[in-house]
Amino acid sequence: MESIVSLSFPLDVEDDWPPVAVESLPFRVAPEGYVAQVPPLFVKGLSVGDVIGATLEAGSYKVIGWKHVVKSGRSTVWLLRMRQSETISAVLAELRELGCNTVGLEDLGVYSVEVPESVRIEAVDTALAHLDSDSVAVAFPSLRHEQD
Repeated sequence: MESIVSLSFPLDVEDDWPPVAVESLPFRVAPEGYVAQVPPLFVKGLSVGDVIGATLEAGSYKVIGWKHVVKSGRSTVWLLRMRQSETISAVLAELRELGCNTVGLEDLGVYSVEVPESVRIEAVDTALAHLDSDSVAVAFPSLRHEQD
């Protein structure tokens, strides 16, 4: 039976960013390490399918340190709503139609997109171009796709 654990990643908060001090993410326990199950909202360099080795605080699932064992071919894209925008929900829907998975915290205006290997990054860029760039910031904290 597959075992899923929630690893807690303490975050470095500077000038009230990120808006949380810890991000907890589900990982599948595998012989080679922990396999990321969802795209992170705040942990840089991590994508769905990545296998990590983690040093945990004794008696807990709090991550003291981690490193990649295997990087997946999936990319992670972050969106940050800086002010009200009518474009975010439509773009997230467009990305899901392409085959991407999305998560978000609407109250905080933060969203994360998992881009599977099978989805061309140019198609993602085309969808992201529909965002109001004055209202929504875009970052690629884990870019694994090659540009054509």
